[in-house]
Amino acid sequence: MKDFEEKFHPEVKEKLFLVRKSLSSASKIGAYRLEANRCIAWVDCATDELHNERGSIRRMYRPGLFAGKSDFEEFGIYRIRVRENKTNPADHMIVKVIGKASDSRLDAVLEEFLKPVALKTELGIFDLDKDLNRYCGEVDYLGKKIPVYLEVDAGTTDAEAQLQRLKQILSDAGSYDAKVRQYIAADESLWEWLDDSGYSRDGFEQQLARDSLTIYANGEAEFWFDGGEPFGYHAIIVYVDQNDTCTDIELMG
Repeated sequence: MKDFEEKFHPEVKEKLFLVRKSLSSASKIGAYRLEANRCIAWVDCATDELHNERGSIRRMYRPGLFAGKSDFEEFGIYRIRVRENKTNPADHMIVKVIGKASDSRLDAVLEEFLKPVALKTELGIFDLDKDLNRYCGEVDYLGKKIPVYLEVDAGTTDAEAQLQRLKQILSDAGSYDAKVRQYIAADESLWEWLDDSGYSRDGFEQQLARDSLTIYANGEAEFWFDGGEPFGYHAIIVYVDQNDTCTDIELMG
């Protein structure tokens, strides 16, 4: 609990939060439970300033000992006393939930948030996931339909640069696929996984199934592969920069 609280400024502020869901995530840390809720926007009660950006409100408590724990309603507005994260002011530690509230500006933010946004292209339709700040769609990549994610900045809908980068990759998909698989084959840390699981190193990269592709506005791309049984069913991610250079590799899952 002490380590968690030390991440936040000691000053307590009162804010109105437009909460996205009743609960976004929860985890157990020792004898404590850590819960997090995403918020769509908030208002600082002291300055009356509207922050139309994604944020979070979190609390850690010991089950059975925290009588003040409250459940939130999806898209509810709540007045809450919080402490701001020292490195990320959009992240808040809950001190006390005062109760439900109302605010016309947050109502307007919610109305806009609930409007669907779609990017219609010759490659298909990409729908904007406003929770994750990315467009989601499917494209044909070397004969297989794979999910594609175009990451955008919070509060924006422009993905023209990401779309152009996607078109560039698809226009020479065979070369990108070969480059990325060669990078995977050369990574010695993956050889250790193969040796431990009893699989051959020879040509293992050619057996990996393409999983998804993520594109960022700066031109960086993430090529995701399904690692399958040899890699404990982790995803293998290869990071490619805007100059088409493979820069890193990661196992995730």
